[in-house]
Amino acid sequence: MERGEGMRILYLPNAYSQQRQKEKPANIYPVRMAMEAEWYRKQGHEVFWSNKKFVEFTGGGNTDIRIIQSPENLPFLTLPRPDRFFTRAKEYNSGNYKYLPGTHIMSASGCSWGKCSFCVENRSVDTNKTYEVRPVEDVISEIEECKALGFREIFDDSATLPTGGWLDEFLPRLKKIGIRFSANFRIIDYDYKRLSLSGFRMLLFGIESANQITLDKINKGVKVEDIVHTIKKASESGLEPHIAVMFGYSWETDKDAERTLTLVHYLLRKGYAKTAQASFYTRPDSPSSSNPNQRRYTKRIYGVWKYPEFWFNQIRDIKNKDDLKYLWRKIKAAING
Repeated sequence: MERGEGMRILYLPNAYSQQRQKEKPANIYPVRMAMEAEWYRKQGHEVFWSNKKFVEFTGGGNTDIRIIQSPENLPFLTLPRPDRFFTRAKEYNSGNYKYLPGTHIMSASGCSWGKCSFCVENRSVDTNKTYEVRPVEDVISEIEECKALGFREIFDDSATLPTGGWLDEFLPRLKKIGIRFSANFRIIDYDYKRLSLSGFRMLLFGIESANQITLDKINKGVKVEDIVHTIKKASESGLEPHIAVMFGYSWETDKDAERTLTLVHYLLRKGYAKTAQASFYTRPDSPSSSNPNQRRYTKRIYGVWKYPEFWFNQIRDIKNKDDLKYLWRKIKAAING
């Protein structure tokens, strides 16, 4: 069914709809799809939303309905804020949230760097990809709306949060709202204390590897020696860094993979990184770039539980019941792998 006037549209988001690295399913609010669904509603189309398996609810076996299961990447700056009642945002309890209920927003369409060879945000491969940033005023208004709806934490799922003058304007206004805020962030030299004092809680850093040859090969634009310094600095500034790495690069040896694993465990043991995730390196355009024998490393990050120092820092971080509940959710997630 082609786009046209008076369409009937069924949105069927799933556990991968808002994810860039799809190592395992996650109950993440599909904010980009929700924004696009609201765009269609405002155009006068009849839109349905369900995060459950499709059921013939249209009556009489009528299938004259367009089904959307992933973002269409409609022009980002034309998209309205999602209707969080219509899209049942409080049903989503992503592990990124410490304070429930939480919800996702997007301040920007993609990544300010946009050069990593493995990433869906790589603009040198997909020239249709853009990095468009919403006005600070619009984002602040959405955050205020989320707080009024009862959300206690917001995760900004822009592939990287805008920095520079945008962030300078954003921080004092976020601080006035008084809500916990988390976001994707690059390894950069920054005054992380400013973020903490403005209401930021967690920053998700994609560090990818502990091997400089790999960081250069995937065009990460990061130096290995900056990783520990940045994560430690963010943690000591009162933030809760979350780190993401990948295993399975075809050019890496097991010794290289072990080096990355050691770095992850070190950052977790010391309490510099509070949480971590690992995924398997894949390039659909180049299957031979992956090393399937190293997939075993993705779950070995959970082996950090064997270190008493890790538990000492985890327990030390417990300040209230939300911290305790969050720790329990992390333990269950690790057990389920």
